[in-house]
Amino acid sequence: MAVEPRQPTAIRVPGVVVLGLGAMIGLGPFLLLAPAAASAGIWLLAGLPLAAVTALCAMYSTSERSSIREHMGRWPGRVAGTGRFVALGCLAVVLARTFAEHVAPDQPDLAAFAVLAVAAAGNASGLLRWGSGLAWLIGGVVLLVLVLVIAACLAVAPPVAPIGAPAAQVGDPRSLMTAAAILFLGFVGFERVTAPADGEPQHGWRTTRRAIPVIAGVVTVLYALLGVALLHQLGPARLALSPAPLRDAVIAADGAVMVPFVEFGAGVGLASCLVLVLVAMRRMVVEAAIEREVATPLATIARAGTTWPIDLVVGGLVVLALPLLDLTGAVHLAACCVLVHYAFANAATRVELIDQQRTWPMRTACFGLGISVMLAMSLPPMTLLTTLVVLVVGSCLGALISHRWR
Repeated sequence: MAVEPRQPTAIRVPGVVVLGLGAMIGLGPFLLLAPAAASAGIWLLAGLPLAAVTALCAMYSTSERSSIREHMGRWPGRVAGTGRFVALGCLAVVLARTFAEHVAPDQPDLAAFAVLAVAAAGNASGLLRWGSGLAWLIGGVVLLVLVLVIAACLAVAPPVAPIGAPAAQVGDPRSLMTAAAILFLGFVGFERVTAPADGEPQHGWRTTRRAIPVIAGVVTVLYALLGVALLHQLGPARLALSPAPLRDAVIAADGAVMVPFVEFGAGVGLASCLVLVLVAMRRMVVEAAIEREVATPLATIARAGTTWPIDLVVGGLVVLALPLLDLTGAVHLAACCVLVHYAFANAATRVELIDQQRTWPMRTACFGLGISVMLAMSLPPMTLLTTLVVLVVGSCLGALISHRWR
């Protein structure tokens, strides 16, 4: 079924902020603080500003709409595209697993497969489409849940440790860069604001530039308050081991009555972000089809303007990856791949702006390039090796299919 894009609607700064928040506060609050705590303990709070600055640089760079392929060449474009596609696939796996842990903890595998199937089928049918109105509703529900969790956790004293229990470990400050790399995933989704696709709500360049610091600031403050609240109730060790940190935190704060509300908010936020991730993967396939770097049947379908088979293929790929990736490995691989992508995005923006006498955007892009590489290199060695293999294989497959090696 061919899906006709809706006419874009111009929106103002508050609407842009809500769109950004709706795309960014799904995975971060409901999961990412746990693996960040596993890496750095309480030092995850020191890693959060690094993640926020990295995201801010990437947001400004992507708002310039610089083409990596055009400004850096075909191979850097393939590497960056492969990195982003794999990162989105890993994020889809993580979102599905986290959704299942909150909504159906007794049958997590079945629930993860089910939410992926529903999201893929909804995208293919064209039913799961929304603008700023639904974004306001989803963002409001998730924000209300997070505010209530923060208030409940900070208002109640944490459980007292038994006498003779070993002292809690505070974590390793040398791992705060790793925590920052993981927390950066909590900001991913901003391209819905900085580079909206055709048919999505549109806004001017000035509106985008004004909304960017507001979005980054709100998300950073929200994650910081949530991190303080969860560490207050659970401590770094329990937080690191929790598959559903918000649920465990409200239970520890004698707020078991809030658990259904938390699970509902998690389901809404995670499912909406999963839909957006699958849509982004479909768009990448369509863009690759234009460059003739995907299999011929998909390229033919994409150029014909029919997207539902691509939605089903993308959903099928994620379903196949679901049993192959554990939660921590998928988070690490997604973080490394997406940081590689935004390193190239910052570099492309820097190259484009060389002759435009715009000093601060160039400096922002340079700084974003450097810090993206540093955060990626702080991840575990096995993650770096896996990322290298994935990027090489993906780039070579693109070259083989397109018969263009340079």
